[in-house]
Amino acid sequence: MLNAFFMGPGGSHYVMLETAIAFAERGVETYIESPLITSHCDLSKLAGFFGINSKELSGIGIGVPSTTHYISINTSGDVLSGPGDVIYLHYPSFLDYRAYYSSLKGIFDLPGKIYSFTNMLVFPILARKVKIYLANSRFTAEFFERYFKLNPIVLHPPVNLDGIVDEEPLPYSEREKYVLVVSRISPEKKLERAIYLANLLKKHNIRVVIVGVISSYNKLYYDILVELATKEGVDDYVDIFTNTARNQLIELYKRASVYVHVTPREHFGISVVEAMATGTPAVVPIDSGTWIDVALENPLIAKPYHSLKEAYCSIKEILENPGLWKSLSINGRKRALELDKRIFRKRIFEITKPLLFN
Repeated sequence: MLNAFFMGPGGSHYVMLETAIAFAERGVETYIESPLITSHCDLSKLAGFFGINSKELSGIGIGVPSTTHYISINTSGDVLSGPGDVIYLHYPSFLDYRAYYSSLKGIFDLPGKIYSFTNMLVFPILARKVKIYLANSRFTAEFFERYFKLNPIVLHPPVNLDGIVDEEPLPYSEREKYVLVVSRISPEKKLERAIYLANLLKKHNIRVVIVGVISSYNKLYYDILVELATKEGVDDYVDIFTNTARNQLIELYKRASVYVHVTPREHFGISVVEAMATGTPAVVPIDSGTWIDVALENPLIAKPYHSLKEAYCSIKEILENPGLWKSLSINGRKRALELDKRIFRKRIFEITKPLLFN
C-alpha cells in the first residue's frame, strides 16, 4: 500500500480494510501487513477516514502471522506491494503507464515511467504465486484479458453506504446550486477538467466544488489547479476542499445538484456510487468502468459524456428538467444500493474460501 504514502488514501486502501473485515467477521484469523499500519491506532485512524466503525475491526491483527500456513491477498493490485495468492486488480499497473494514463506529461512523466517499468519487471516473477485474479470492473478486466491473456473474476469494490442512505434524499427544490467532484487530488485524476467545466458553467452561476484527499507530495498539483482557476477566471466559482471529514463529505453529497466524475478511463468510481446513494444525479465519462459497471451503460441511471462540452450540456439538461433530475435520482440511488460493502464482503469470502479450506 505504498501509494498511500505518496498520494494519500484511496479506493485500494478501503478495499484492504473491507477484505480484512470480511474474513475476521467470519471467524478467520486475519492480519493486515503494511508499512503504513504498524499499530491498531494506525488501523483505527485509516478506518475512521472511510467511515468504518472501530467495532468492525475486531479480530484483525497487525503484521505477519506466526504460522507459515496462510493465504495472502494483495488488495492494492500493485505488485510492488508484494506477492499474493489472490490479487485484486484496480488498473493495469503492469503496462506502460501511458497505455492507461496517457494524459500524464511534463514533470509527472518520469515517475510514471519508473513506476510502470518496475511493475513490468516484477510482475512475471510474482505472478507465479497468484492463484486467483480479481478485477474491480469489467473495464479493468478487459485490459488484462487483452494484454496478459488473464481472465480475472470481476468483483466490484465495496462502497460504504452507512450514514448515506439512513434518510431520504433531499428533493431537487432543496438542493444547493453547485456541481460536486470528489477525487484524490492527484495528477492522474485530471482534475483540471473540473476547472474547465467551471468555465462553462459560470454563466449559469453554478459553482464547482472539488473535494479530495491530498498528500504533501501532491501539493504542487494542488497549486497548479488553483493557478489554473485564476487563469480561467473561475476562482470565484470553484471551491477546493482537501482532507475533508467523512461527515462533511456526506453533507456535500446530499446537498449537491449534480455529481460529475471528471476522470477519463476511471476503472470504477466509488465516489460516484456514494453520490448516487444520496440521490444526486451523476454525469460520468463514457470511456470508463463508471459507465460500464456502475451505470450498467444505462442513461436512465447516469448520464454519459464524451467531452466536457457534452458533460456541460447534460448538467444543463438535468438542472432545467426537474422530471429528469428526479428520475436519475431514484434510479441512481437504487443502483447504488446494489453495491453496498456487505455484498463485497460476502463475495470475496466465497470466492477465496476454497484456498482457505483446501
